[in-house]
Order: sequence, then C-alpha cells, then structure tokens
Amino acid sequence: MKMNKMLAVLLTALFLAPFFTARAETAPAFTVNEGAVLRGMDRSWRQGYTASVSGNRWTLVLPLQSEQAAGSLRAELTVKDERTTPFRSQTMTVEAREEGTAGGTWGVRFTLALLPDQKNADYPCVIRVTGADRDGNALAAEIPYTVKIRGNKENLEKPRITIADVQAELSVGEEGEVRVTLANPCAATNIEDLELKISDASGHILPRESDTLKIGSLPVGKSVTVGYPVTVLEKASVAPHVLKLDLSWTAAGQAAAYSENNTVAVRQEIRLEQGGLRMAPSVTAGDSLNLTLPVMNMGKADVVNVLATVTMPGVTERQSVLVGTIQPGETKQAQMVLSPAKDVSGEFSGSITVECTDQDGNPASFSLSVNLKVEKPKPKAASQDRTAGETAGKEKPGILTWALAGGCGLLLALLLTQSAVLRRKLHLLEEEKL
Repeated sequence: MKMNKMLAVLLTALFLAPFFTARAETAPAFTVNEGAVLRGMDRSWRQGYTASVSGNRWTLVLPLQSEQAAGSLRAELTVKDERTTPFRSQTMTVEAREEGTAGGTWGVRFTLALLPDQKNADYPCVIRVTGADRDGNALAAEIPYTVKIRGNKENLEKPRITIADVQAELSVGEEGEVRVTLANPCAATNIEDLELKISDASGHILPRESDTLKIGSLPVGKSVTVGYPVTVLEKASVAPHVLKLDLSWTAAGQAAAYSENNTVAVRQEIRLEQGGLRMAPSVTAGDSLNLTLPVMNMGKADVVNVLATVTMPGVTERQSVLVGTIQPGETKQAQMVLSPAKDVSGEFSGSITVECTDQDGNPASFSLSVNLKVEKPKPKAASQDRTAGETAGKEKPGILTWALAGGCGLLLALLLTQSAVLRRKLHLLEEEKL
C-alpha cells in the first residue's frame, strides 16, 4: 500500500515537473523597478521619470530588479532602425551593479552622445540585459524602450495616420457601430492622445454616446481597430451615406489632425406582406383557373425582382410570374393561370412563394399554402342524347302545332274574301257616279 502511494506521488511529481519548469522559463529575469529612485533620478518611473538631454548628451537611468540575478549585469541599447538613429557611432554597452540597502535593484546608466542635427522623433529601441544567477546560469531579457527627442526646430518626419478599413452594418431605426482600422505608418513618430469623431452630413446617423472616441496611443508601425457607436434614425434614407472621419492627435509634442470621407450603406428590414389570395376552391379538369395575390411593400425602400412561384404537385411543378419592382407603400398583383390536365382529378395542395431582394442584393421571401379541388368533367353522352331528343321533337310537330296552322289558314282566307267584297263595292260606286 505504501509502495502504491509513493509511486503515485512520484508520477505526480514527474507530471508536474515540466509545468513548473515552463513557468520558470517564461518568468522574466529582469523587470523595471518603477518605484525606485536611484542616483541621477529626480523621480521614479511611476511618477513620470524621463531621460534628460544636456547639450548633445543623452542620459538614462534604468532601475532593474531581479530575484534571480547575482553580481554585475551588462546592458546594451540598440536602435531598431539604424537609418534614423539620433546617436553618434559609439559603444552603447554599460555595466551595472546592485544598488540600495534592500538589494535586488541594479542601476543601468546610459550617457550617450547625440548627433548635432538630431530631429524631434520617437526612436524605437531595445535594451538587452544579460547576467547570471548565483549558480552561474545565464540570465537575459529584452526591454523595449523609446528614445524621445524634443525641443528641436524640425521633426524627423511629418506625422500621419492611415485609415485602413471602414466597415458598418447599419439599419434604419436601429443602433449600430462603425468599425475603423487605424495604422501608424511612421518610421519614428508615436501617435498620442488620438481621438476620433464621425459625422453624417444628412444628420441621419448620430453618435450614440459622446461624439468623441478617445483611442489613446498608437506606437510606430502599429494598428488598432475601434468601434464607434451610432444610432440610425427612423427617417434615415436607405441609401449610401457619406461619413466624415475627423482624427486629432499629438506627435513629437505638436498637435495634428486629419479628415477623410468614407461611404457606408444604410439598410432596412425588408417588409414584404401579402394580401388576401383570390382563387376559386375548385376547377373542372381541362379548364383554367385564375389566381391573384396582392403583394405589398411595407418598408422604406424599393424591393426589386419580386417573383411569385406556385408549386402544386399533380397540377403544376413550378409556375412563376415576375412582379418586378415594388416601391414603398405600393401594392402589386401577382397573377397566374392554372390549367389542370383533363385526366387529373382529386384534392391537391401546394404553396405560393414570393421572393425578392433589396437594392443591395439582400434576399427575402415568404410562403403560404394553397389547396385546390379538381373535378372530373361531366359525361358527353348525356349531352348528346339531350340534343338528339330536341332535334326529334322539332321534326315531329304535335296537334297544337297543326291546329295553330289551320287557324292561321282560315284567317287568311277570310281576309282575302273580305278584300274581294270591298273591291266589288268600290267598283259599283264608281259606276253609279258615271
């Protein structure tokens, strides 16, 4: 039992050993003691200590602390871009010894000669520190540092910012965000106190909170993506909007600004609604049936390429009609004619699907179900028998017909007799007069 416990402890130790070794390897060997005030310093780094320039001499005191180091340290300052260095060609390596009564702090002091024509800039550098622990194991660290030169007549370069990308997903009547990617392309000029303002000339896109977004610092060669909160008004037009981006900052101790226009799209939720479907519930096989569906645009922008499609297996697999463009507040009719085949009958069900896009190509659609009863046509034999009977009836007149014919003949004879009598009387009267 004891052997099992010892084996478990040993396995645990072997498992955790790499973990603790990795943690020890990632722990920095040297760090800046920001609270220390050493010889040559008027304040601590935490209080805002900066290197000093006197004539053409640049002086830096760097208090380092380490829990592992023993003995002296070596430190070397290297400018990342030698083409823009402010220093003369010289040895830039110094030795440092442990200082202070508490111990654990080393004072690294650089006193370097500057070029006579140096310019205002922020020169990215790195300070490489090497040493050893009490057992003689090597220790090393790299500490980034920026040499700031101020007070000269000229700047090394004109500070600038590039707007790399502007993106926004904005909808009418909703809150949104304009995302902007900013980059500092300068070789040796840090951007500080960077602020951003965004405005819409139409007044439809407004800052959601403050109109100024404080970004802070943007070091040499770095970029940052920020989000500017906005609100899109209900009356905003669904169209491209031109946003003005105003940037302001300080660089090399001087204020600067830059403005740029960018176009973003304002979209809307496509609100396509249907009215009441007009369609007879049944149709005789072989006949035609009219189908009408009112389609309404309840949104604030045109919907285009409106297409209505009927699918009813057994009657029609797919039948479409292009309704076209529907303006805001407009209603158009989707009209189709269904013609079931003569040999089809029964109850059928299907759907009507209406599809469309907005002016940016964003799709939308809706569907509704439809039912139709197809009835068999009436037999033609019964119709033919009825027609034959009617024809036979016409060929064999009844007694009434003959009686009417006889009466008409008698009346005609009486009229002719009366006419002859009257003509005779008129003739006799004319003879008497003569």
